[in-house]
Amino acid sequence: MNFTTKEVISTSIISALGALMFLLLPVIIGTTTESLHLSEKQSGLLVSFYFLGFLAACMLSPFLTKKIVWRTIAYLGVSFMTLGLILISFYPEFQMVLLFLSIVGLGSGTLFSLAIVILSNTENAERYFGIKIIFEQVIGALLLFFIPAFIVVSFGFQGSFLAIAITVLLLGLASFGLPSYSSQANDSVILNNQLNKNEISSSQFNIKLWIALLCLCFFFGALSTLWAFVERLAVDNKLSGDEIGLALSLSVMGGAVGGLLAAYIGNKLNLKKSILLITPLMLLIVWAFYLQFAFIVFTLAAFSLSLCWNFSLAYQMKIVINQDESKASWLASFIAIGGIIFPALGGVLLGLSGWLGLFIAITFIIIICSIGFYNVCCHKRALAS
Repeated sequence: MNFTTKEVISTSIISALGALMFLLLPVIIGTTTESLHLSEKQSGLLVSFYFLGFLAACMLSPFLTKKIVWRTIAYLGVSFMTLGLILISFYPEFQMVLLFLSIVGLGSGTLFSLAIVILSNTENAERYFGIKIIFEQVIGALLLFFIPAFIVVSFGFQGSFLAIAITVLLLGLASFGLPSYSSQANDSVILNNQLNKNEISSSQFNIKLWIALLCLCFFFGALSTLWAFVERLAVDNKLSGDEIGLALSLSVMGGAVGGLLAAYIGNKLNLKKSILLITPLMLLIVWAFYLQFAFIVFTLAAFSLSLCWNFSLAYQMKIVINQDESKASWLASFIAIGGIIFPALGGVLLGLSGWLGLFIAITFIIIICSIGFYNVCCHKRALAS
């Protein structure tokens, strides 16, 4: 399907709202932990409860996007996010915050998965996924700078969550610009499903689809684990808090550059070549964090990680969609699962074997997932644009 520029931009803004809390987690967790005097274990639960709500929404997405008008789904997602954030600001008790964060996660997952479903119905989807990523990273970077520097200092815990809620509500007006649910899109998916079933053979089990989904989950999870611990790596290298904050803010802009490159290049870059390009670069970037580094090296590594990660994500999602467009709503679920499980496992591994063991595990996962993606791309359906 072909969408107007207004519909693509509106969808990208909605996707940015869905990804907003993930990008703001360092600020949110830090502010909440300090204000409520939480332990490290309790801080970890904040993340888990948010992602539980996110995952629940993603699992419901395949049913909702087929039964309910897309704009109505967006209204619900924005409402859940806004309500949860406002409740957190007025009821700052740990158990209540956990509950309200799951509501925020429910709204975030609803918006994020909806955006993926909409954009997967476009031709040259990797280009539009790149545009989506640009909006996510730019909005996230602006708030990562603005909230700690101005809101937290002046208005504290309550003001921070109210500011995010107002931001969500205002940007949520983009819901009015979303394309309406189209029976044409549904008919296209049905037709593609029929073609998939004929090509996969007599069996209905699409092994290529599952390999691609698992690779997406593991790849995202491995890099999420690294991202979760980059601040600790920086502290171990004696970087100051101001230096770490500046580096991480700049790194989010790297994600915007990665999205911009994916949007510009689009399907001009063969999917197999995208894997061959990204894998060695990603491995070099990962091991740059293992070395002893100064502020400049850390900033460049974080910027490059975000750039390559978001660039590769656009093409990885395209690989999955090429196997079965009707499973586009599964993308967010598998990304969420990776974000929930792998950082927790990484923390356990870090305690058992230290940084070297963690980096070896991340390297192994990146290589295996890249091989998996490449194998899927060798299948004739993945080469279609």
